Amino acid sequence: MKVILSTLNAKYIHTSLALRCLKAYSEKDFDIDIAEYTIKDPVMNIVSDLYQRGADVIGFSCYIWNIEETIKVIDNLKKVMPEVKILLGGPEVSYDTEYWMNRIPNVDFIVMGEGEETLHQLLTELTGSKKFHFVYGLAYRKGEEVILMPGRPKADLNDLPSPHRFEEDIPDLGKRVVYFETSRGCPFSCQFCLSSIEVGVRYYDIERTKSDILYLIEKGAKLIKFVDRTFNIKRDYALEMFKFLIENHQGTVFQFEITADIMRPEVLDYLAENAPPGTFRFEIGVQSTNDPTNELVKRRQNFTKLSRTVNKVKASGKIDQHLDLIAGLPEEDYNTFRKTFNDVFALGPEELQLGFLKMLRGTGLRLDAEKYNYTYMDHAPYEILGSDVLPFSDIVRLKRLEDVLEKYWNAHRMDHTLKYLMEQEFNSPFDFFQAFGDYWEGQGWQKIGHQLEDLFTRLHSFLESRNTPHMDIVLGLMKLDYFLGHKYKPRKIWWDDVLQKDQWAGYMKTLAERPEDVRLPRVAGAAGSAWLESSGTGASAAVGSSAAAGEDSAADAAGVIGSDGEDAAALAARDAGVMSAADGAADGVDGNASRALPMTSAMTAQTVMGARDFADLGLGEKELQKHAVLDVLPFRLERVLAGASPLAAKGRTLLVVVYQQHEGQQAQYYTLPLGEEAAAM
Repeated sequence: MKVILSTLNAKYIHTSLALRCLKAYSEKDFDIDIAEYTIKDPVMNIVSDLYQRGADVIGFSCYIWNIEETIKVIDNLKKVMPEVKILLGGPEVSYDTEYWMNRIPNVDFIVMGEGEETLHQLLTELTGSKKFHFVYGLAYRKGEEVILMPGRPKADLNDLPSPHRFEEDIPDLGKRVVYFETSRGCPFSCQFCLSSIEVGVRYYDIERTKSDILYLIEKGAKLIKFVDRTFNIKRDYALEMFKFLIENHQGTVFQFEITADIMRPEVLDYLAENAPPGTFRFEIGVQSTNDPTNELVKRRQNFTKLSRTVNKVKASGKIDQHLDLIAGLPEEDYNTFRKTFNDVFALGPEELQLGFLKMLRGTGLRLDAEKYNYTYMDHAPYEILGSDVLPFSDIVRLKRLEDVLEKYWNAHRMDHTLKYLMEQEFNSPFDFFQAFGDYWEGQGWQKIGHQLEDLFTRLHSFLESRNTPHMDIVLGLMKLDYFLGHKYKPRKIWWDDVLQKDQWAGYMKTLAERPEDVRLPRVAGAAGSAWLESSGTGASAAVGSSAAAGEDSAADAAGVIGSDGEDAAALAARDAGVMSAADGAADGVDGNASRALPMTSAMTAQTVMGARDFADLGLGEKELQKHAVLDVLPFRLERVLAGASPLAAKGRTLLVVVYQQHEGQQAQYYTLPLGEEAAAM
């Protein structure tokens, strides 16, 4: 009997851990193949491929993101292969299972919950006496009747074979995200999450786990994503695993879901001291900072401790952090969510994902939907359409915010520009993204595509429409971000004003003759801002590495310490002309520390990855003309980036961006304050 286990992934780069677990358990007794597609593949292409494989049994792994597409495949498949047995499994069909058996008459069986033993016993019965009433954890048909068998006891994880040793996976390991579990279950009871249904946490033997990870690394895996619901629930286990991965990573990147408010200080200290930049990524589910909301959904969370963890990880400059929010939880209205968003954004995550509450089958919140007057989609993904405190009109507005948040902040197109706008020109990050999102939809841009230049011109249009002050500073920062967004010297620009040819030639000549006058940019680290000491220990400690193994992400880079023992904050103050709080007020610096947003690792990466002093590049005029772009900014760039007000940033700056001269081919920018120096030029 030939069996095909299939799923429709969100992207080609993802691999299905569930299918590999099932195959590993049953392949010794049955002929099992894995067939993976995406939700974007045409239905007929999938049906044609499965038809040509000629299986007796075809199983599908079902989730909220693929169930509707999977149903279309099944219905067509049964028309061309009426004798094939169709079985389903996965979280989407493990609850309300009778509903799915009735809705999809072409499905013969559903495996409920953990599937390794259930699938094996089902296949055994299919090839033998067909006594399906012996198979615990199975739904099947008996004539017109749907039979739901009792659930199966949880397996001992150490009795399950490894799902990571298939020879056919090796050629693609370096191109795909490898999902990996060291445990199953979750210790928490969040009522919006399916993990709350399973009680307790079970672990694989740690030595077996290490052996599998070493195998994957040696066979070329570039990104391993741990799917444990709380990787750090056991301090000693997490610390031992972190140490093992640091000692054996060989350039592989590892991503974890952690619970930040229980992360122990000694673990954080170890990571800060020992983790190679870019090797680890943390995903942290914050969801809400509204205490009444967290109580209602049984989510235990100490935001003060969570913030301490996020800030300490960020200060180390070693690990990118992805923070999650959920809009629409009980008692979270538009205004309290605004506070939640600003609370979390102030932590400066590299990515902030705004999701909307989904009423997943089997969760406590779905059972209590009437209590909060929830309305939601009838079919997957079951996203809410409104509640007693969040009407649909507010959800629509938050969708607009989410759209520009993804396009601008999470894509890291204009970090320097956005940081300035949110600190200096808008009341809060939430207000910026909301106003821009409203304008974006008002222009109809959500209906059309965009290129990189469009993102800049559309932001510029929005800012002009509201008469944003200090547009000269905004435009200068947008130029900086645009230049840094290219790996090679850009062939075109989207703004009109350019240097006159004789000015440009004069600056090029001066840069070639007096390279020692050109400065490396300042970098915001844990203590503030500092000039990068590229030739000393500061630079070598600061060099980051790309974490892009198959997924879009910002590059990771370390923060920078000051030189000669002088702390970073003092260096920043000295350069901006601020020596004390009183001096800061006199110089026009805002001094509002609560508004200051941390720099992202994408910003520090553009500053420190393989950075060298401009003079050390040894570029003559011809090389500069080939590899550099210039622009004169009508303000002191280094002061603006240090958080000074527009008043304190008066002056001019020669911006120099150099391409293909640094580690990782990262664009590198340099500055030269103009004033008295301009006369000499």
